[in-house]
Amino acid sequence: MTTASSSVPHLLSGMEATLGTNMLTKIQSSKILLVGAGGIGCELLKNLALTGFRHVQVIDLDTIDVSNLNRQLLFRSQHVGMPKCTVACQVATQMVQDPSLVSYTAHHGNVCDNDTFNVQFVQQFDLTLNALDNVVARRRVNRLCLAAGVPLIEAGTTGYLGQVNVIDKESDVACYECQTQETQKVYPICTIRSTPSMPVHTIVWAKELYKLLFGDKVEESMLFEDTTAPDAEPSTYMSAVLSFRRARAARDSDVVRTAAGEVVTKLFVDEIQKQLDMGRYKTARKTPAVLPTSVIVDATTTVPPTAKPSYRTTDLWTPTECVAEFIACLENAATAATVLPSFDKDDTLAMRLVTASSNLRSFVFEIEPLQSFYSAKGIAGNIIPAIATTNAIAAGLQILQAFQVLRAQLETGTKSAGKLGEYCSYINCLRNSTRNGLFLTASNLEKPNPRCFVCRNATVPLALNVNNWTLQDLLQKLIKKDLGFEEPTITLDGDIVWEEGSDADSEAFAVNLPKLLPQLPCGGIQHGTVLRIEDFSQDLTVDVAVTHQTVWERGDEEDDDDDTYQYVLKGSKPTASALHVPSNGALNNGVGTKVEEAEDDDDIVVVMAADAKGKRNRETNGDGPVNKRQKMSILEADVIEIS
Repeated sequence: MTTASSSVPHLLSGMEATLGTNMLTKIQSSKILLVGAGGIGCELLKNLALTGFRHVQVIDLDTIDVSNLNRQLLFRSQHVGMPKCTVACQVATQMVQDPSLVSYTAHHGNVCDNDTFNVQFVQQFDLTLNALDNVVARRRVNRLCLAAGVPLIEAGTTGYLGQVNVIDKESDVACYECQTQETQKVYPICTIRSTPSMPVHTIVWAKELYKLLFGDKVEESMLFEDTTAPDAEPSTYMSAVLSFRRARAARDSDVVRTAAGEVVTKLFVDEIQKQLDMGRYKTARKTPAVLPTSVIVDATTTVPPTAKPSYRTTDLWTPTECVAEFIACLENAATAATVLPSFDKDDTLAMRLVTASSNLRSFVFEIEPLQSFYSAKGIAGNIIPAIATTNAIAAGLQILQAFQVLRAQLETGTKSAGKLGEYCSYINCLRNSTRNGLFLTASNLEKPNPRCFVCRNATVPLALNVNNWTLQDLLQKLIKKDLGFEEPTITLDGDIVWEEGSDADSEAFAVNLPKLLPQLPCGGIQHGTVLRIEDFSQDLTVDVAVTHQTVWERGDEEDDDDDTYQYVLKGSKPTASALHVPSNGALNNGVGTKVEEAEDDDDIVVVMAADAKGKRNRETNGDGPVNKRQKMSILEADVIEIS
């Protein structure tokens, strides 16, 4: 059975009747780039296949994990360990009526790889669809599409909330980085390892301890201490940790129990005493105390709390119970068929160990309150469950917006003709309906932020202590990490002081890397200097106005041990963004501080909203429904993680 157009498969007859033959032909001939093959990406590729798109290329870096199977519909258990993009393309191809008519190509790689996925690569497509949960990658795709002149449809979900947005430079609409984003809170390693003051600090430490005990590579934990180096200092706990790992591998239960007790003693007694003897806490607000020996002794005759018939996840454990639970976890791990090498909030053994060890550390450092299993899981995961239905809704909305983009292209004969603002909308998917009973709200696409340096080449104000920073520091900590430049060229008064790229002579400028900023050529970087940063791989140029600053305002949680690399970037810089969703479901917008990007496929870093002075913004939008004009910056994720 076919329609009046004999070349149209009957499954698309409804599409042709609704959109018209010319529009369906446009859909079938368009070249689509899909970035991301996770929760939204699977739904999106399925939709593309079933609505007649024949030419799709998919980029994704990840492989399929067991945890993906419950919400990423193209994958099955036999696919675990295989590249997501490869499997997604294979399965989607089999969904179409005639697989020979489609070309779905997988690229198993990182979209940030400029050698492969650059402006020239993106220019071959009519439209790009984003289905990413990685801030760095989203920022990268935003810039590539702006430079290539290819429309981009962004989407993201968190729990029941979702968003779809259309980005196109020629249409004079806002890009992904136009909005001032809430930023991620990053706790310094020195705070986690040595001077914790909050429960979140001890939970992050406990997650690193889990990695130290069970990780495939012990050296990947921030708690790892290398005792093999010639000038290495003795470690109080590494020998006990390695003894446990050997005993567990040998499945020697007796040795495991002995080693487990030794790990407790070394971590919570000997290591703390070592730090006290070194005078590490002379200026600390609270001085830790070693875990009493009586607590460890009593734990040998104490039933672990999770083994009690009356156990509830909301119970608070005593220090003695925490020791008993910790030792029980290590014993259970020795006999378990498998133990996850990395922390997973949904793994009971992992959460038991993290709860016990974080509470012991909190007890030692007098940090309150201690956490139950339930509350510790909330901090470690701050759980916002991934809702497969929300992913499906967002992907469906992206397809509808794709139809609008392609219609504009068909009617204007160009990729946008600068008119997508007339065809497309910004759409929010809400958990609570508006007063009109709407769960989906549409509004006009936002105009560009005039201070956005990505799409408006605005000047970015930067405050830092120029006498503390070298050019190397500036490149690695700020220009590449925070501003997201891939191959920066830096000029002062028209003269190059650093350049990167395929035709660059970086070696000629390497002599400038160790120089302090004022010592650079052309007068150096001083108070009032304006430096220009260019990245030809992203067709991006920005002027940075430098202010020399030596005094900094602090929040209550910030470590004041070292101001060396303190800095403040103002304006609409492209910071890593995330959505903070309070328990009442309301959205909280704010200006943030400097960031680290999320690395895990299922996690984003916790957001700490702040006002312009870096103080916490405690205001939320209340319990009411979200206004349709309110913009959300959402990352597709299962959890918000502090790391």
